[in-house]
This record gives sequence, structure tokens and C-alpha cells, in this order.
Amino acid sequence: MSRQSMIIDMDRCVGCGACVMACEDEWNLPDGVERNWVKPLLPTDGPGEPVFTHYVGLCNHCRDASCLAACPTGATFRDSQGRVVVDPEACIGCGFCVAACPYGARMIRSDLGRVEKCDFCAPLGDAGSMPACVQACPAGARIFGDLDDPGSAVSQVFRTHAVRQLATDQVTNDPQVFYAGKDKVIERIFSAHPPDPEGLKPPVPGRMLETVLRPGFLGLAGLAFVGQGIAFARQLVVGEREGPSAVPAVQAGSEPEPTLKRHDTAIIWLHWFNALVWLFQLLTGLGLLASSSYRVTPQFLNDALLSIFGSSAVMLQSHIAVGSVWAAVLLVYGVFGFRRYLVPFLRHLRLDRTDWSWLTIRTKRMLSRSKEELPSQDQYNAGQKLCGWVVSAATVLLILSGLVMTLLPGSGPLIGWCILLHFAAAAGVVVLLLLHVYMAAVLPSERPAFFSMIHGRISERYAKEHNRRWWERMKQADEG
Repeated sequence: MSRQSMIIDMDRCVGCGACVMACEDEWNLPDGVERNWVKPLLPTDGPGEPVFTHYVGLCNHCRDASCLAACPTGATFRDSQGRVVVDPEACIGCGFCVAACPYGARMIRSDLGRVEKCDFCAPLGDAGSMPACVQACPAGARIFGDLDDPGSAVSQVFRTHAVRQLATDQVTNDPQVFYAGKDKVIERIFSAHPPDPEGLKPPVPGRMLETVLRPGFLGLAGLAFVGQGIAFARQLVVGEREGPSAVPAVQAGSEPEPTLKRHDTAIIWLHWFNALVWLFQLLTGLGLLASSSYRVTPQFLNDALLSIFGSSAVMLQSHIAVGSVWAAVLLVYGVFGFRRYLVPFLRHLRLDRTDWSWLTIRTKRMLSRSKEELPSQDQYNAGQKLCGWVVSAATVLLILSGLVMTLLPGSGPLIGWCILLHFAAAAGVVVLLLLHVYMAAVLPSERPAFFSMIHGRISERYAKEHNRRWWERMKQADEG
């Protein structure tokens, strides 16, 4: 990787603004949008010689760029030339990187729905040309090239001139735009426009994501894994009481175990469709966070995902596409299956006093603190109901926040808060599903419920013990 850098020689710069106009023409920038700027600085009151100069600014392409860590989609990255660039296909215009730039060199283009910034005219550089501002400067005040190449003009000036970075003790991003010239001129620029230490972090939603939700998710997920490991070890050592609901092995020539229909085919297909979508969206969503300070997955998984999709932009578009199909399927289910599926499903999730008692006793039994019998349950036990409510609410929140981010790119703070809600909803469901999968697929006493979501039927033994109220209702219906 090379290190594209720029030196601005203030002894040569006359503040004509030709660089700014060349940039506007090259990138067809609208009024109010600046990739670089020249701001006049009048002398201040005080002793000594008055200093008339100007602040020539642009993105500093920092080696330790805080904007990279703030970007939640991988849209901001460092390319092979060392330039800090923005992939417009991966940028959603959240503004996290805008707040995390101590030089104010980024802005949201609401007309394009993405962030705008100087990229050292990357397309021109890739074609072998200099940036537009360098070509336009009549005084030759901008020297550009690969700082790691000893033969480059910028490297030679760097060795022969005293140059300074626009950095302070608080802001040490190692900027790759340097200033040369008289000390009093450089001091005047730095005193008037020092880098903002508050610009090292994303806005409030990003900070909450980094300092609250991310560690909270990692902590809860870790506890869930540890708890499952302890419970599974206990299960291996002392066994798990399977109870009368366990289906005995079928002997040759014996009658099959009586079963009851528990799920319609449409519900089974929807359940596994949701499970696959959740898995895909989880992996791609976490993959998009891989290069940011919000990362929660190991690097080998992030590298594998990036190699599969090829780029963050493709991963983001795949995430959006699958999410859109998911929203469409659930909308069809809610509209056309409102009476047959949705209303009965919500009715079955209604919690009552016995459900809270079931949760308390079940927790005590898992911790070997009680041998009390579980109270009778309806078609779903309290744990399944609670999981259903959380997943349903989180799914609605995920889809709504995802639609806002997709349909209103460049909305800045609105997008930022949607990202926070999106992550919170996904994190809560992931932690809950870790427990749900263990309870449903690993515990022998609950395994029949898991297999009922495959073939739609459940043994009468299990229903009578775990879902007695529903079992009684079904038997009465059969007798009727």
C-alpha cells in the first residue's frame, strides 16, 4: 500500500481559490457543498507583526482515521493507495463519520443520500493524473504524491522543508496533509482552526451503540453460552428428567404413539423461513460492522463473509434485498392470513398468571432449586410465548427501521437512531434465540416441541403433561 499525501506550501499559496473552483467543476458540486476550501484569516489584536493568511483545508486522509471506526456499513475505507474514500453504494448517509471527523471535512449530500468528501480525486489518480486542485493551483502550492516513494515530489519536499500536521495532543489521527511555510503563518492557521477533539467520536446514537449496546450484547451472549454450557454439562452428568411426555422407542409390531396436530403447514414454512432470514440477516448485518468500533464478530468470520460477497456494498445490497422480501412475505401473511393465522397466533401468545408461575418454577428447576411441578399450559408454554412476543416485536422494529434507512438515505440523525434501534432489536433476539434453541433442541423434555415444528404433530403424552389445557380442549373437540 502506498501513502498518497499532500503538502500545502503556505509560502507559495496566495489564497486565490482556483483549487476550490477546480474541485467544484471536477465533481459538479452544488452550492454549499465543499470538498476543499480556502478561508481568509484576518490579523488578530496582539503584539507582534500582523499576519494575513488563509486556511486551506480538505480531508486529511488520516492514517488513524476516526471516521473509519465510526462508519457502521464499511462505506468509509482506506484503499490500496492509502486514500480514505467512501463507497457510495455502501453509504446510507447516517452521518456517523461526519461527526467523527475532527477537521469538518465531511458532509451529508441529502440530494444523493450519502456522504461527500475529498478523496484526492481518486479516479484521476487511478488514471495517472494529479488531483484537480493540484493541477489548477497557479502557484504550485500543492505538492502531491506517494510519501513512501523517495523519488516523488512530495517526498522530496517533505525531506527538505519543515512541515507540520494539523494535530494536537488531543487529536493524533496522523493526518497525511502537511503544511509548510513560515512559523507565524502556520501558527495563525492552527490557532484559528485547530482540530476538534469532540470530532473523534460518532454522534449520540453511535456512542450508545459503541459504549452500551455492543458491550451489553457481548456480555449477555457470553452469559447465555456459559449458562448453556453449564446446563449441558449437568445434563450429561446427572441426566435430564424426561418425564412421561418422552416418546418411548417404538417396538416392532406395536401401535404408533398417538399424536395431535399442532401446526399448520403454512405456519411451519413461515417459521423456518423466518429462521433462515434471521440467520442470513444476522450474518450480513454483523459483517457490515466488521471494520467499525461496533464489531462483535471474530475477524476470521468477517474475512470469510467479505470474501463471499466481495465488498461491503454487495453485502449491504443483499441485506436490503432479503429484508425487503422478508417484509413482503410477512405483509402477505398478515393481510391474507389475518383471521386464519395471525389472530389465533396472537391469541395463543397471551400471557396469564400461570405463565409467570411457569417461568419462575422452570428457572428454579433448571438451577436445581426446586422440584415443584410446572403448572398446566396452553398450546404454548410461557417460555415459547415470551420468545414469540420478543421476536415478533423485534421483527416489526427491524423492518420499520430498515425501511427508513433504505427509503430515506442521507437523513442523518434519523438514520442514526434507526441504526441504534436496528442493532438493539437484533441483539435482543439473538440472545433470546440462543436460549430458545437450547431449550427446544437440546433438552430432552422439550425436544418433542422442536420436532412438532418440522412435521406439525406432537405426541399426546407431551401435550398432556406440558400443554394440558390445550390437550383437554382438543380432546373435547374430538369427542364433540
